[in-house]
Amino acid sequence: MGETINFIVKDKSFEKFAMMMLLGTTADAMDTKTNFFFTFWGLKLLTKKFKPKVAGMPFPMKGMAAGMFKKKMATFGIEDPWGMIKDAVENGNMKLFPCQMTMDLMGIKREDLIDIVEEPVGAATFLEMSEGGKIVSL
Repeated sequence: MGETINFIVKDKSFEKFAMMMLLGTTADAMDTKTNFFFTFWGLKLLTKKFKPKVAGMPFPMKGMAAGMFKKKMATFGIEDPWGMIKDAVENGNMKLFPCQMTMDLMGIKREDLIDIVEEPVGAATFLEMSEGGKIVSL
């Protein structure tokens, strides 16, 4: 592919997490660079203790549906989604950028985030680094 694909992740649902994981790890397999910018509720996906839930389900079933979705993904060879993401990050093809303003607004500290994220950036910095590439919103 050659150009970097830049994604904006603005939702914390399991579906958005799965899309981010599939797009980023597939791009890694194709040796394509990706940047993911996590803003507003999407930033929650990068916090250490957060467990994404399936959107559109009645409240008590949201977590259970995510577990069922994970089991279904395992039948397709996706047993450890975060492990796959970590591999893509370590390969240098996938970068995870938390939004600094959202962190400030929500009171999220750098130490609250998983260890594979880049340093937080603002929207202007993300747009500058995205110049010349594609931008996709998830």
